[in-house]
Amino acid sequence: MVPLAYFSFQINSIFKKMRNYLLLIAVLNNTILVTAQVQVRNEPGHHNVFENKFARILDVYLAPGDTTLYHVHNTPSVFIVFTNTNVGSQLIGRQPQKGANITGEVSYDNLNTPRTHRVWNEDTSWFHVMDIELTSTKQKKNIAVLQNPALKLLFNEQQVNGYNIELKSAGNLQLPASENGYLLIAKSESVIEFKIDDVVQDRIMKPSHYIWIEGSKKVSMKVITDQIENFVLLQFK
Repeated sequence: MVPLAYFSFQINSIFKKMRNYLLLIAVLNNTILVTAQVQVRNEPGHHNVFENKFARILDVYLAPGDTTLYHVHNTPSVFIVFTNTNVGSQLIGRQPQKGANITGEVSYDNLNTPRTHRVWNEDTSWFHVMDIELTSTKQKKNIAVLQNPALKLLFNEQQVNGYNIELKSAGNLQLPASENGYLLIAKSESVIEFKIDDVVQDRIMKPSHYIWIEGSKKVSMKVITDQIENFVLLQFK
């Protein structure tokens, strides 16, 4: 007869090996997660379409069923959504969450606490969002908030003021020269007459099309259709 102590020893040995295997798997999983992390500007679905000393525009397209890599957001950013899309997201080491993105949503995040996550498209159509990173590191100045009936202030932050623009048929908007420039982003399909200083041009703009306006330039824009046009305006400090 085999002593009971022998069975006890064998069981303890098996449990010890299983525990070591589980620890190894956990370490490998954590290693994979860490090495899979990239800065958001290097994530393949985030396309760097414009960059200067004030802003970096990451235009993000995600096909139905696709998932991003885990990526790190650690720069103050403005986010603009261009599609109605059901998505999922997961902070690293946390449980997944689901939500709906709505066309036209605009938000600011100072990202004082860096965010590492991944996002996937749970819908049947493409997901489109723009991440505008605010890259200036200079001392920021207080600037007056623009006053105009066509402008709605969305946020007044250290690096930027954000506005929603709604221009009605034949509506005209004049903007004073800004020391550090403006970024204009179309939220709807628009046809506008655009004037910078004395240069006039007509522009057909699709959602997410943008215009960078250099500092010290006077700007005016006029709707030349019978539609209401919607834009986001960022005023840099």
